[in-house]
Amino acid sequence: MTYHTTLDQAAGAAAAAAGVYGSWNAERRRDLLHACADAVDAARAELVELAGTETALTSARLDGEVTRTTGQLRLYGDHVAAGRHLSRRSSPGAGLGGADVYTVDVPLGPVAVFAASNFPFAFGVPGGDTASALAAGCPVVVKGHPAQPRLSRRIAEILSAAVAGAGAPEGTFGFLDAESTDGDPNKLSIELVQHPAIKAVGFTGSFGGGRALMDAAAARPEPIPVYAEMGSVNPVFVLPGAIADEAGRQKWAQTLAGAVTGSGGQLCTKPGVVFVPEGDDGAALGALTGGLIADNAAIPMLTEGMAAAHRRWSEQTAESGADARFAAGEGQEADSRSGLPFAVEITAKDFTGGYREEHFGPAAVIVRADPADYPALADSLEGQLTATIIADDASDADREAARALLPSLVAKAGRVVWNGVPTGVAVVEAMQHGGPWPATSASWSTSVGTEAIRRFIRPVALQGVPADLVG
Repeated sequence: MTYHTTLDQAAGAAAAAAGVYGSWNAERRRDLLHACADAVDAARAELVELAGTETALTSARLDGEVTRTTGQLRLYGDHVAAGRHLSRRSSPGAGLGGADVYTVDVPLGPVAVFAASNFPFAFGVPGGDTASALAAGCPVVVKGHPAQPRLSRRIAEILSAAVAGAGAPEGTFGFLDAESTDGDPNKLSIELVQHPAIKAVGFTGSFGGGRALMDAAAARPEPIPVYAEMGSVNPVFVLPGAIADEAGRQKWAQTLAGAVTGSGGQLCTKPGVVFVPEGDDGAALGALTGGLIADNAAIPMLTEGMAAAHRRWSEQTAESGADARFAAGEGQEADSRSGLPFAVEITAKDFTGGYREEHFGPAAVIVRADPADYPALADSLEGQLTATIIADDASDADREAARALLPSLVAKAGRVVWNGVPTGVAVVEAMQHGGPWPATSASWSTSVGTEAIRRFIRPVALQGVPADLVG
């Protein structure tokens, strides 16, 4: 099997494959997903090296991401083989004339997948959207990311061979090269979403990109769902008990600074805003955290464009009149693809405008506030992927404050973290990687975890239909 390099070829082949592949039993789909995982694992060293040259991420980070990606492929395959993705609803004798009513789940059809840049494996060509669509019985047409053209092509070659080796029909896996678009990959993206063969979309990226795809999908004669994960500031709320002593302040300052600067701050779950209590302890935590963030050399970023955006945000905060700013000292310079880590500290009344927006890169906003105002501050936020509470488990006051805060966080976020950081999303059945608008386009869905498979199937109620007629 060879992957197709034009839109009409890839989408047409996917449409032709949909009926056959969609009729495969779950065990055959499991075997295909396992074959894909085995093929990626076999090429691990080559792929990690190639990804490193295009992303500037460390080998250790990339190797761990390959493990997560192949584990995800196998998990989804095992999940569908066990039938755990099915709704299995039935109402015996409840239909007209006493007919039995039961549901079956059917694949939606070809799915357009957009590879993300910040997770070249886990959210790239072989990532969660590809894995969940194939698990659901849907062919995929994957658009490679323009920041990683060679890696995208190589993984596509590997997956194409694995899918063919599993006996899948031509078109089950299709790939579109972002570099073969006459310099306009955005045009190809819109055309892919609007192609009549495509029945759903999986996307991880910016708000602007996700909204453009949603608008394109809605403008079709047959609108289709777009499952877009578009990011957030992932607020962290620090309660007084957690930082009442020096050990607590040191611990959480190091933990937060590491989460802000890890992977160059280019994670959709990076804690971009940290609320600290007013008073001496909060001020000390803010200074420690900001200092640790700034005490880093320039960090290579995924693209020159991301580095430029990070520099613009740094310049804006330097001119904004923030109460405090923590930045690298003299002699620290960044090249065109690197970013200098920094943090700013403001009061709650100044928490407006750009301070409330997601900014990719190694930077954070520290906000001093009265913990009694935390629920109102949470209520004022837009939808988030995550929200975090840092508290002293043994403190009754912290627990009561958390009890008051939790309803606001549950209303605003897809995942609430207790005494941790939101980076590092576990690929498990209970995971919810989504959130209210504008974090995602569909707050009820997830792009990580086995529930992601259900994005690409739909239920059909069968009333009185003999069960032996259904394959």
